Amino acid sequence: MRKLISLLLMLILLVTLIGCGEKAGEKGQMNEGESETKELDPNQTEVFQIRQDPLPFEVVIKSLRPVGKEIAKQTPAKAFRVSENPYDQSFAIGVISADAVMAISSQDETKLRSYTEVLIEYSKNIGLKDEILMMADEIQSVLGTNNADKWERLEELIIKYQIEVELALYEADMLDQFTLMQLGGWSEGLYRISSMYLENWDEKGAKIINQKGIVNSLINNLQYIKSNKIKEAKYYSLASEGYAKIKDIIYSVGDDQFYTKDDLNHVNKITKEIVESIQKK
Repeated sequence: MRKLISLLLMLILLVTLIGCGEKAGEKGQMNEGESETKELDPNQTEVFQIRQDPLPFEVVIKSLRPVGKEIAKQTPAKAFRVSENPYDQSFAIGVISADAVMAISSQDETKLRSYTEVLIEYSKNIGLKDEILMMADEIQSVLGTNNADKWERLEELIIKYQIEVELALYEADMLDQFTLMQLGGWSEGLYRISSMYLENWDEKGAKIINQKGIVNSLINNLQYIKSNKIKEAKYYSLASEGYAKIKDIIYSVGDDQFYTKDDLNHVNKITKEIVESIQKK
């Protein structure tokens, strides 16, 4: 199965999400601009999207480096917590991964350590393999060092963790949980980044929300959720309706134009409501 996926990653054209990393014992390489899809029914043309390019977390990390102090104010003091429901915890893994990216950008060791502890807990709870749990442990280990390339190494590790979790969920045919992890990560990222730019307005910086591929992928994959429990959850209806509105906002601006504060305020309100609807109080 892994060899087949690696081969497909080399062949199928894409639009935007997370790239491919090294696997144990082999390399799965993906060229820029490629993606993988999965047919849900041999008799239908419906397609589930797994990955696209450019890679959002890498794009976000690079954009946040110059504003580490500002984004530090947006990262939550404690790790995101949800119920024991595996669907909720899949969503939370996405949220916490996004928070970890921001903690790395602001070089906040205390918060990052807190986040990775919950990542390990939730990754184990939803049945992810030991190799992925070890990757989260490695983040903790690197945090304890004073190497000159410490933060660069942590950037690499959190991106690799995201890649491997997505691939593991895909290989296990846990597509609902794959989508929820995607949803949690990008909703949290949009919420925190829009909050930062609303407080520290920069029209050029605010264009980071212009990630058409991930929004299209989320809207596409939400349609193929199978679990009735997910469909009945408040966050599902909020996300289905909310991302349609976010798409309209993102597409309303051309390459040489900028978003307004009102645009970002709408994105902020929508994503905040999605994230908070599932959070354990």
